[in-house]
Amino acid sequence: MTIETADRIIGFLEKYNGVYRDMVAFLTEKQAKVMADDLLWLLDSVEDEQALVMKIQSEESARSALFEELGLGEIKAKQLIEAAPDERKSKLTLLYDELTGYVARIKQLNNIIVETVEKKLSVQEELMRKTGMTLTETYNGYGAKIKHTSAPKGFLGNI
Repeated sequence: MTIETADRIIGFLEKYNGVYRDMVAFLTEKQAKVMADDLLWLLDSVEDEQALVMKIQSEESARSALFEELGLGEIKAKQLIEAAPDERKSKLTLLYDELTGYVARIKQLNNIIVETVEKKLSVQEELMRKTGMTLTETYNGYGAKIKHTSAPKGFLGNI
């Protein structure tokens, strides 16, 4: 691999890592909003999160196209670093380490968010049970559970 090729890859990876950095920032904010029960922010942020996911997918397609153009195919990151000129190996290693850190943090944040939401829902379910409300579970078209609440028919009856 030439220095020019390595420099093109480095330039691309800096931009590529930026998209993952943006996702980490978004998920960090999302975690705080989940903890604060900021449901309006969470509802409003769905499109933003989808846009970030699509941007990551787009960057991955661009990475694949660039590597094909450079004749690298589906080379793995460690192989790429080994093939790089000595004067670019440390920069590529730094970018690779940064990327793996972002990916690990994204997985960690997603797990924390899911666990927190599940715990909060469990507490709410227990409170509903204690107050006499019932919960029925159904599934949506994507196979995900949907929980429907039915409060006891009191003064107003069904609304």
